[in-house]
Order: sequence, then C-alpha cells, then structure tokens
Amino acid sequence: MLEKVRFHRSRLSLQITKKKADYRYFIAGGIATSLTASICCLGPLALLATGVSGAWMSDLMFFERYQKILVAATLLAFALAGRSVFFATNTAGKNGCCEEKEPEWKKVSIFAATFCLALVFISSEHWIQYLA
Repeated sequence: MLEKVRFHRSRLSLQITKKKADYRYFIAGGIATSLTASICCLGPLALLATGVSGAWMSDLMFFERYQKILVAATLLAFALAGRSVFFATNTAGKNGCCEEKEPEWKKVSIFAATFCLALVFISSEHWIQYLA
C-alpha cells in the first residue's frame, strides 16, 4: 500500500491517505512473468515459424533454470489481482452502513482472459512438443 502525506497550508493538519494498488499492474506483471517463463519453449518455436534460425537460439534455454521461480511469481501476481478484483473494499451506503460491492463484469472478464493466457504460457513446456 502506498501512502501519501498531504499538508494543507490553510489548515495545520496532517492527512494520510492510503492508495490501494490497482489490479491492472498485477495482471501486467503476471503476463510478463508467464511470458518470460515460457520463452525457453515458445521462443524457439516462434522464431523457427518466422524463418529465423541459428545456434544462438539455444541461449534462450538460459531462462529454463528460472522457470519455477517465474511460475510462482506469475501465480502470486494473479492471486493479488484476484484479491483486488473479487474482494474489493466495502463502500458506505446512504445510511452510513457498509454495502458489499459485487465485482464488475469487465474486471472479472479481463482477469479470467489474462489468467487463461498466462496458463497457456506456463503450460507451454508440456504441449509444445505436439506442435513441433
């Protein structure tokens, strides 16, 4: 959580507000880490499909040793994004009592689509052998 400190000149008061992290940053981080985790498998296939070849493509196997760490980072990023989407904070209603907010369909559909895309990237090590 990020904290901002505001100081008003007209009033001698100190106000601290907490800003909640946006779910889009977690989704972007999850997609980036899942893509990096799958670059050892999808990278050579994509390069060969476009006609690029060479012995240097074996350098992409460098990422294979970090694959488990990157998969864990992907799942953590999507867990935090899911927490932001599905467990949003309650808002005060007209009477001052808390009302539960339902997750918006747009946020849920973006979360579901990107999570499925990340799962395709992560599992590419297992299904890529049937395409090549």
